[in-house]
Amino acid sequence: MAVRSKENIVRFRRDRRLAVVGGLRSLALLMLLATVVFCIFEYREEFNLNNLRRIGAYLSSASRGGEFQSYRFESGLDAVYAPFQAGLAVLSGNTYRYVTALPEGDFTAQMKASNPAISAGEKKVLLYDRGGRNLSVVNGYAMLWSDALESPIISAEMNEKGAFCVVTDEAGYRSAVALYDTRQKQVYKWYTSDYFVMLASPAPDGRSFAALCLREKDGAVAFTLRGYSTGQEEPEFSIELPVQAVYSLKHSAEGNLVLICDNGVYIYDDKGQMLGQSGFAHGTLQRFAHHQGQLPCLALQSGGAGEQVMLRVVGEDGAAVFEKAYSGSLRALDGLDGCAALLFQSRLVMLEGIGEEPKETVLQTAGARDVVTRRGGRHILVYSDRAELVTVEEEDK
Repeated sequence: MAVRSKENIVRFRRDRRLAVVGGLRSLALLMLLATVVFCIFEYREEFNLNNLRRIGAYLSSASRGGEFQSYRFESGLDAVYAPFQAGLAVLSGNTYRYVTALPEGDFTAQMKASNPAISAGEKKVLLYDRGGRNLSVVNGYAMLWSDALESPIISAEMNEKGAFCVVTDEAGYRSAVALYDTRQKQVYKWYTSDYFVMLASPAPDGRSFAALCLREKDGAVAFTLRGYSTGQEEPEFSIELPVQAVYSLKHSAEGNLVLICDNGVYIYDDKGQMLGQSGFAHGTLQRFAHHQGQLPCLALQSGGAGEQVMLRVVGEDGAAVFEKAYSGSLRALDGLDGCAALLFQSRLVMLEGIGEEPKETVLQTAGARDVVTRRGGRHILVYSDRAELVTVEEEDK
């Protein structure tokens, strides 16, 4: 009988896979615990039973694909609205309402506003009373912050991340611009006795802003674009604009300044250097759509017989990335995330994939007075008494 020796036994490495899996599981649990602790500390004022139920409803609704479908405006009340997350943000009658398809109902909050205005970021919404003193910041389930200023509000603007600027008719000065960070803390304020400030736009990083200023010069109104940073008191730049009217001031996704004026679109970098210009040589500006971090969409009305508009989307360098002519009387225009919608008297034209070869869909409609574009390319038609999501079934008819 052969005798087996221990020297002939092949030794295998110890199986450590279970130990590795256990270690990774423990690490994941620690990271989850750290996240929970951070959220409790960061958002402790928002945690209550109603908000937790609403957050849970949002998560379950997202798994079911539920989203805003329609909303009927309160009779006799002027309303301002903006697409926000999976629903519609509406401010009217001193009541803010975030409209969704959740079975728990809409989130509502109260804010007194005789002339309501709204500016929506990606996860937060800025509400304010134009000409009044009240302003608030909300999200989809809670009132995050509210304040009553000492001076009337001229305008306000929120960027995608939630930082915002507030322009006020400041006592003792002509105007003032306050910059708030994403936690609603005022980080900078500029007072001026030389200019009337109409608009201000916070940069994407929330550490600087641009202000549209005007003053009388040689018997006429002169427009000046000024840029300020939280790191210094003096302006980063000051530019005299060769225009007679300015309709919009926003930051692009690249952090450049985009102005829509009476004679064209002007684009400047964060140091005040001009990057491009798109003039209106062959038409007059009829309507436009301009959102923070987005390319401007313009509707230019051309001369000659018949009603015709040219849709132009302007890129970061001022050149047109898309142009196409449409016939008919244009009622409304909006554009977001490479999509656009043109509302005519009897049809809605929807474009998807602007900048490449856009897909065009035409829907016959009547009675709508406005259209808003949501993230992801969905559109909402606004009537005198209601707002309705344009669904896939409607598009296929």
